[in-house]
Amino acid sequence: MAERLLEVNQRSLCQSANQKMLEKIQAIALEAEGIIENLEFRI
Repeated sequence: MAERLLEVNQRSLCQSANQKMLEKIQAIALEAEGIIENLEFRI
């Protein structure tokens, strides 16, 4: 979900996103990606 929100912003489909919110969303996306990668190595 976080990656989709970042994509919407990148495509300029959302006019009201502020930089602080985008940074938080990106941090969430990176954290989720790290968790998924760790799970893949445990399987």
